[in-house]
Amino acid sequence: MNRVLAGLALLILPGIADAQPRKTDPAKYGWHTDYSAARAEAKRTGKPMMLVFRCEP
Repeated sequence: MNRVLAGLALLILPGIADAQPRKTDPAKYGWHTDYSAARAEAKRTGKPMMLVFRCEP
């Protein structure tokens, strides 16, 4: 039983260690990265803005 679990760990763990977070295009989902452009569109469409502050390394 322990050998089976150890074998599975050897198969699974290298794939997890190499996994990188995916970079997605914010425009694909309607998000703006430029505050001025987002504000202009919000004003043009009459919709409110939601600001998200986060640190991306």
